[in-house]
Amino acid sequence: MTCGVDAVVLDIDGLLRRTAQRDEGWRSQHVRQIFELLGSDVRPGDFSTLLSHRAKAYKHWSEETLVELNEVDFWTQWMLPEWPADKVRSLALQVDQIWRDANGASAIPPETKEVVLELFRRGYRLGLVSNTTSSLEIPRALGALRISGCLETVVLSCEFGRRKPDPAVLQAATQRMGIPPERCAYFGVCPDRTVASAKRSGFATTVMLCDPREAAMRPVDPSYVPEHVVDNLKDLLEIFPPHGEEGAMRPEGELPLYDVAFSTMWANGKFPSLGDFFLAAPRLGFSTIELNHQVTAAMLAGVELTSTRFCSVHEPCPAEFSSEFQNTHDWLISAQEEENRRKGVESIKPSINLAHDVQAQAVVVHAGNVPSDPALEDSLRAIYRNGQSGSREYREVLDRLVKSRAGAAGPCLEAVKKSLVELLEYAARFDVRLGLENRYHYVDIPGLDEMGVLLSLAGPDQLGFIYDVGHAQTLDRLGFYPHEDWLKRYASRMIGAHLHDVIGISDHHAPGLGEVDFDMVATYLPAGAFRTLEVDPDNTTDQVKAGLRFLVEHGCLHRVPVTS
Repeated sequence: MTCGVDAVVLDIDGLLRRTAQRDEGWRSQHVRQIFELLGSDVRPGDFSTLLSHRAKAYKHWSEETLVELNEVDFWTQWMLPEWPADKVRSLALQVDQIWRDANGASAIPPETKEVVLELFRRGYRLGLVSNTTSSLEIPRALGALRISGCLETVVLSCEFGRRKPDPAVLQAATQRMGIPPERCAYFGVCPDRTVASAKRSGFATTVMLCDPREAAMRPVDPSYVPEHVVDNLKDLLEIFPPHGEEGAMRPEGELPLYDVAFSTMWANGKFPSLGDFFLAAPRLGFSTIELNHQVTAAMLAGVELTSTRFCSVHEPCPAEFSSEFQNTHDWLISAQEEENRRKGVESIKPSINLAHDVQAQAVVVHAGNVPSDPALEDSLRAIYRNGQSGSREYREVLDRLVKSRAGAAGPCLEAVKKSLVELLEYAARFDVRLGLENRYHYVDIPGLDEMGVLLSLAGPDQLGFIYDVGHAQTLDRLGFYPHEDWLKRYASRMIGAHLHDVIGISDHHAPGLGEVDFDMVATYLPAGAFRTLEVDPDNTTDQVKAGLRFLVEHGCLHRVPVTS
């Protein structure tokens, strides 16, 4: 049992990777794939020998200098320097994966997921570090296990540029987590690389995994002896008791929390259960949660909700039917067919019930759409992505889309108004506000003028504006509504904001990764409006945390004290 530790930094070796050598037939087959991709005129056998020789030379150089290259530099500078650089660069990620698979089969120990989850659930903040030339292999392995969200930071040497035993690698992990090294433990397999790194970095304790079938490796330097040696990952659970129990100390000071909610959108595929996402959110800096429309009743079943603060519920939640199903079947509050419109209304009522049950202040409502040919907007976006937004073809498609929507919008808007009146009456029984969100697609309701029409149906204590930054930015880029006009016209009715960044017309990126002017956004955000970070699961934990810092720096968020 150890105490005084708030975080455990794990080495990849022994945790996610135990490598077995491939046979020569397998290796030859994979090397031939590289050979064919490159169009080499070298004999395959000679090509394989050449790559092996250069890989060994790189390994020796890297271990001597403690420098690690990314895949592109590794293949253009070391492995294939005489091949056309542009071609090698374009194939580097693909070729690197083939080469790694040719040389060894990585297996994940069966106890890995159990141990990582248990440490996480016991209250330890977790990080992972690895000496690797692959930026893809480890994220994919974590994704397959559905535990990537449990790891607060992942430092890969090929991305960081240095490799262990350089202490900078481990120091980067502790800095990203905001935990001093003296309150961290380190788990690894090699005393002269991993344990040395931890000792030089000032870690509180080190644990080394040793295969019981092999003699324990002795460090060259006797000061690099670990405090604990284990022969099974599960032994870590004997060393690290539940955080906060006798023998385990609480963190010094308070974790930083910000006046922002975290949308469950990010949780998809990153955690075994929604409850684990609820544990992770405050460790990353979020004070509240938004339940989004991908959350089902099954995901909520058995999860403790009373200990988590919720700012909002994004309908349909719990989702009996997916948003895609409802759109396909026109079960929307904008439907002109009365039976479908009623199904749209009924699909939102469970979200109002849930908001009341979890004491969330609002339900985010999607107001349906105007029927149109989806190929028009798809074509417009494809032309934009090809860099032809100034072309005559682009303008013609845009004009057709605008005219098509204008000609069909009237009856749909009337259906939405009727639906909202019914929903507002229902929500009033539960003291829950409804929020209308500006949408990502031009054919969606409400448009810029339509938002004002719908907000006039009720006062701000019942109905408000949910400002989605990414949606406003995207429709601005496409030439429909100026982004800032949403804010100029409706900031006074804003009850909440979805914050995320946009690259081109791709949204839901962590703030700071794209081109949104968050300084402008900050000037319009009302003090009483909740903020929700709404990013997709492709964003890493490090990017999420950096996004929070970015929003604070640009005035969109503020740090709040932890309340007991």
